[in-house]
Amino acid sequence: MSDALRLYVYRGASRVGLVESAGSLQWMPAFDGPGEIKLVCGATALNRAMLVQGAVLYNPDTPGLAAEILATDLETAEYKLTVRGKFTLQRFAQRVAKGKTTVTDAAAGLLGICRANLRGLPVTVPDTAPFAAACEAVDVAWTDCLTAMQTLAKAGGFGMRCVFDPATGGETLELVQGKDRSAPGSELYMGYFSTRMQNLSAPTYTQDVSDYANVVLCGGEEPGEDDSFTRYFCEIGDTTSTGNARHELWVDGSSVRHKYTDASGTERTYTEAEYQTAVQNYARAALVNHLGTRQLKCTAADSQMIYGRDYALGDIVPIRVEEIGLEASARVASLKIIYENTGRTLCPVFDNFTFKKE
Repeated sequence: MSDALRLYVYRGASRVGLVESAGSLQWMPAFDGPGEIKLVCGATALNRAMLVQGAVLYNPDTPGLAAEILATDLETAEYKLTVRGKFTLQRFAQRVAKGKTTVTDAAAGLLGICRANLRGLPVTVPDTAPFAAACEAVDVAWTDCLTAMQTLAKAGGFGMRCVFDPATGGETLELVQGKDRSAPGSELYMGYFSTRMQNLSAPTYTQDVSDYANVVLCGGEEPGEDDSFTRYFCEIGDTTSTGNARHELWVDGSSVRHKYTDASGTERTYTEAEYQTAVQNYARAALVNHLGTRQLKCTAADSQMIYGRDYALGDIVPIRVEEIGLEASARVASLKIIYENTGRTLCPVFDNFTFKKE
């Protein structure tokens, strides 16, 4: 990865130029979302003409990734142009996922929803997923496609991106899986991030059970005067727990309706078994947000462990804070690549911590 910044500008399929007088660039791709970018450059006539909303920026340091310009600020006093945008996965926010779809394979379901709702969006969507991603039933109903995609990517444990071809300006949706590099001695193990290795700093370890629950009590839709069904109630979680070990949470699931509209616009009705499953899934999703949290906030550096050689976006890597005896693994959720006059820095950002020892 080069320290020198080269940032090409595309309009449609055509490359129209190279950004000039760049002062700084924050280039921040994410594993399962659109990430973001911020460019500060001189407000030259060429930059003002090229850097407009809808134009695409391509950085050869991250092959296959391009960002769409969404906003610009022109400061005439300092003759400075600030450009903000997101990576082109953001295009799917322009489409609504019509109707309601129940998904049990997150990868296949994601592609199916995208294909059904492209309506001319200039992104190629594969016919089949490169892997299976079984998940508990997820209902996707009348939301933007990007939100649906992020929900399904989280459920299936994979990432996604729009792969940009600098030769043609074309884009193809790609689903990706990270590699587990957390097991010492395994073929994929490449090292670790730690305070003693000096590629991890300012760690703060937090435990919080202030809103902890291990059992959800949930009620479905309340019947009206003309309805023949009775309200369905369920309990989800550690339902065998008792006494002080039992922490209950009430969740109102009345928004889960017996009748729904499918992707073709046809009104349909759940069978009773299907409806009960939908309410249970709603309750289960609520429980996930109340299981208590253990978090590690830290700053990582691209030293000892080098991006592109020892890890990539979505990989699971080992984390150690030797001072408190803490060992964990975490996912590389995003990257923060910063270009300034003094050179380039890269910092991985972690999420999905799994704590092994403390």
